[in-house]
Amino acid sequence: MLRTRGFTLIEVMVVLVIVGLVATGIGVSLNALEGRESARAVERLRLVLEATAERAAVRGQPIAVEFLADGYRFAAFDTDGSWRALVDPPLFVERVLPAAVQRRQLRIEGREASVQPRLVFASAAPEFELGLDTPDGPVWLIGRATGAVDKRRSRDVAP
Repeated sequence: MLRTRGFTLIEVMVVLVIVGLVATGIGVSLNALEGRESARAVERLRLVLEATAERAAVRGQPIAVEFLADGYRFAAFDTDGSWRALVDPPLFVERVLPAAVQRRQLRIEGREASVQPRLVFASAAPEFELGLDTPDGPVWLIGRATGAVDKRRSRDVAP
């Protein structure tokens, strides 16, 4: 009797179903990781803005947060009257935001900021609204004159 080698149609279909289930599981896991990475990046930005306000007030040296197309960086005002890059790891280093997080809008003291805005913290913190688009929807970081930064899901600002 002549026996041919190979797989039956049922065996091939079972393998394809298993591969499809594994690929779906990996895709869902990657989406969940992207959402968590975005949430962590927004929270890190909120905390670093609060720390910037505190450091500028305590040291009496203005510090600027410059928002780039894909992230943010810091600059300190020198005694010679110029801004210099501030690199003080781990807090004050240039950061790139995840691709899923985009700056939507920045209003400082009630006015729309420029195309490449600079948020300056000095002895008093500025009041600002920073809108970010995230995978979970828009998030607003609301900066208070006290230096506190609140996170909101809507732009409604409570006193």
